[in-house]
Parts: sequence; structure tokens; C-alpha cells
Amino acid sequence: MTRRYSVIIPAILFIGIVCASCQGAGVRDDSSFKIGFPFISASTDPTILSIIANVRDVVEAAGGQFIIVDSNMTADNLINNITDLISQGVDGIVLMPALDSMLPIVDKMCSDAGVYYSTMFRAINNDMIREEIHKSEYFAGSTFEDDEECAYNIAVSMHDMGVKNLFAINIARGDSSSDRRDRGINRAVQDTGMNLLGTTYGISTPSDMEKTIESCVSAYPELDGILIAGTYCDAALPTIQAVLSDKGKAGAIIVGRIDYDFTMGLYLEAGTFHVAYGGQQQIDPLLSAVILVNKVLGTPIDDGGASVNLTIKYHQLTSANEAELYLDSFLVNRAIFNHEEIQNTLLKSNNANLSEAYLKRLVENFTIE
Repeated sequence: MTRRYSVIIPAILFIGIVCASCQGAGVRDDSSFKIGFPFISASTDPTILSIIANVRDVVEAAGGQFIIVDSNMTADNLINNITDLISQGVDGIVLMPALDSMLPIVDKMCSDAGVYYSTMFRAINNDMIREEIHKSEYFAGSTFEDDEECAYNIAVSMHDMGVKNLFAINIARGDSSSDRRDRGINRAVQDTGMNLLGTTYGISTPSDMEKTIESCVSAYPELDGILIAGTYCDAALPTIQAVLSDKGKAGAIIVGRIDYDFTMGLYLEAGTFHVAYGGQQQIDPLLSAVILVNKVLGTPIDDGGASVNLTIKYHQLTSANEAELYLDSFLVNRAIFNHEEIQNTLLKSNNANLSEAYLKRLVENFTIE
């Protein structure tokens, strides 16, 4: 990048809500508590590290102990991770469920152990499971995105940029987010008349990504758009860009992705990457942790103890300057709000106005700027 920005994120706009100190009934006297987090802890990807930092800093700002266990994010592995965390005596768990069908198992495990839990990044698609989980005493709440609408919007944006023949890359088939993004892409294809050449799922290594793109470019000479609808593959965008460059297609094929990464500014500036939808990767886990920590401390955000469920917005990014702002401000080893901001505004013991409506207004007014 040729330009750098020194950005200080101001205290979040709480649209006129004034913080007030209070100490409600049932507040936990002992502030020593443990929150477990099964996630991709072995990764060095800055986005992954920033997700971890946002959960960690909420827990530590509230006086708790943060315990992370490494996960490959499959349903079976997550169940094993939760067993491990319960054995370590955690009071709460923040997780990203791979499948709706795993949640009743998680709920029983946590309920039997007296452990609260919250979820991030995933809506519950199954109506029966969603109703069951939302009734659970131990389900604190969730944050999630409208993945279908996001995928629809980015696919339409790519069509408006000139894409007629699209190839998509997505995370494992059957994942609740993957399925919703597939639906959004298919809806965009129907509405715009684009041709969806195919979708590949579950690529986990750069070498497999390289082979997939090489095969795709060779098999489809008409290919003019690649959408990374989702991936856990490290260096996915640089790998795709390298293949397109080798094939003489860099810039000629429109490339978009859902979920920001730390390399996109370079390729936006070069004109070989074109559009990204994201900005949710940090606020989502932070608020999942906020919902859970308040529940564990005995000061649930909903006074009646009901779960709190928030829909987080995706933001569109199309310029190198926007990417640089995101990189400087979000992809750092700290939460997007500092400990003082978390303590004063996101813990109900210090802010009597904290409520689900309060958090929904926070989300609605949240921007990268």
C-alpha cells in the first residue's frame, strides 16, 4: 500500500444514552470467572487473531479468565472442545456452531454442567431447534449476520461490474452460513441472469485452492467472476491472485469475497480485486462475549433473563483507502473498544441502560469509520 492512515477509533456513539452506575440484585460477588472459547487458535491470520482479541478483552475487562482451546471448527471437534472446557471449570462458553443439529447437544452438555453459552456468526436456521435453544435457561444469546442477503448483494454488485459467468467458493456444504450464502448467490443468479458455472466447498489449504482455480480457469474460458463466498483457507485471496496472474487473467476476472482479510487493500490498489463485504468479524464476537459475560455475572442484559439475539450488518468495501482504514483499526491484537469503554458501557453493573434495544442501536450505528 502506498498510503497509511493513523486512525484512532473514538468511543462508540451510544446515540445519547447516558451511562449510569448500578448494582442489581443477583449480581455475582466473586468477579473471578472463566469463559471458554473453542476457536482456531493455531492460526496466525490477523483476522483470526483479532476475533480472539475481541472475546478475550471483554472477558478480561470484566475481571474474568479467558481460556481458549484450538478447534478445527467441525461439529464433532467443537463438541469435544466443549467437553474439555467444561472439565476445566468454565462458567461460560462462546462458540461458533458448525451445524444447527449440534446445538441441542451443546445445550444439554451446558445445562447439565450449569454452564452458560452464547453463539456468534451463525443464525439458527431450523425453526424447531431455534425455538428449543431460545427457551434454554443456559443460552445467553447470539450474534449473527444475514448471510443470504449479503451473498445476494455481493453477487449482484459483481454482476453490475460486468460479471456474466461466475464461479463460487464456499465453506463446507451443510454449514448454516454456507447454505444461506448459497441461497443468496442462487437468488442473485436468477434475478440478474448470470450463469453460475459451479461452486466448490471446503477448501482448507492454499495448494488445494491453487489447484481449484487453475482447473476452473482451464475448464471455463468464459469465466469472468470469482466469488469467495466463504473459506477457512489461509492466504486464499493471495493464492487466487497468484494463479490469475500466472494465467494472464489478473484484473480481467472480477474477484469478490465475503469476510474482509488483511491482503485485500493491496489487490484493490492494483485493480485485481474488486469488492468485499464484511466488517462484522470483530463486533460480532465482541458482542457475543458481552451477552455471555453479563449473564455469567448475574446481570443479564434482558432483565427477565431471556436470550439476547442481534443481527450484525455487513459493510461493502471497494477501495484501497477503506481497506487501509480497516487494517489499521481492526486487525490489531486488541478489541475494537478498550477495557474502560467495555467496563463503563457494556457491563450492566456499570450501565443501567444496557439492554437488547441499546445493543441493537449500537449495531445499527456501527461503522468502520
